[in-house]
Amino acid sequence: MEVLIVVPKGFDRFAQNENLLLYERLMKLLHDECPERGPLAGRQLIAGQGLSQEQVSHAWFVGISKGLLQEFKHWHTWRGKRLAAKPLVHKHRPENTLISVPEVAQDGGFIADLMLDDRNELMLDHLTGQHVQGMVLTEACRQMFLAVTERFCLEDYQAPKRYFVINTMTMRFQAFAFPLPAQIRYHVLEQKKLRADRVWFHADMNIYQGGAVVAGMEVKFTVFDDVLITQKENQLAASVVQQYVNELGMLNAQSDVTDDVSAFLSNQTAAPCPEQALL
Repeated sequence: MEVLIVVPKGFDRFAQNENLLLYERLMKLLHDECPERGPLAGRQLIAGQGLSQEQVSHAWFVGISKGLLQEFKHWHTWRGKRLAAKPLVHKHRPENTLISVPEVAQDGGFIADLMLDDRNELMLDHLTGQHVQGMVLTEACRQMFLAVTERFCLEDYQAPKRYFVINTMTMRFQAFAFPLPAQIRYHVLEQKKLRADRVWFHADMNIYQGGAVVAGMEVKFTVFDDVLITQKENQLAASVVQQYVNELGMLNAQSDVTDDVSAFLSNQTAAPCPEQALL
């Protein structure tokens, strides 16, 4: 059976390649009244990257109801992993989560799948329609170090709520990534407990697609007790606000001086000079 990989309209240029089909086109074909199912008959349909879980489920139910059991037999092949939850990636909306739940890899590192949703906050604009943009991959790497750390690296850290502060973050791009399966492989290079309320990490990761590295990140970050860092953050915020308030106060003072000078010059212009008085 010929394979058709289904992707959302955000990747419309990518869908012009062979063996690709837009989700919108798939749904039109499924709803057309055609007993043989037209071009879908005898095709192996696969849910590609970028589709929401709702889209995947809806297409599958419609397809099965139309009798396309064989065509949708492997529909969920690339959808087997569970999306990482909010406590791991610090995202409230599931469409903004870009990775699966990380697992321990055979080499002692950690691995997760890249999971794209066309409604993601970083995919609402600046899409080429072909490759996955670099900022999406950067955010996926950021979520990876959050998720791995939350799930595996803080067993002895007692703070109930943690605050992550990035010290340095260097992104590498080797090749274009496309809306096809990709994995992030992550390694902790160094870990130090600096104090009772903070732990420092140095980590590196690569994103693989088709057996090759397409991007990677080296990152150093510190995990703090949320209560302590929030107090410090509040103090810094108040200090910066006061700095700008003081600057605005200086502008007002300068404005008052300018108004006084203008008034003085205006009065001088209105008064006749001695020569004019003698005429």
